Amino acid sequence: MNRDRAVEIAVGVFVTALFVLSAFGVYGAVLEGEGVLSALFGVYLTGLLLFAVLRDSMRTRGWRLAFFSGVAVWGTYEYFAADGGVLSLALAAIGVVMVAANAIDR
Repeated sequence: MNRDRAVEIAVGVFVTALFVLSAFGVYGAVLEGEGVLSALFGVYLTGLLLFAVLRDSMRTRGWRLAFFSGVAVWGTYEYFAADGGVLSLALAAIGVVMVAANAIDR
């Protein structure tokens, strides 16, 4: 097995594990009765990431717009609904900048 194929497999396993952990996070949030929306954002983002890795579509404009829109919405939600922290604000700002950059770029 060459190095590139080994890296592809490792990334696929890692992203799949992230998606599974996100799904368990939703399950835990439902059981606790709070934080469900934030956990669903995690599933959305890791699901998009898993899709992109499996389909090798991370370089497509549509995927980037969907992913970074999710980051912007999640960061904005966390900023206003949860803790109002700097990380949430940074996620929202980075998401908006990346959406704008990808919307302009043809």
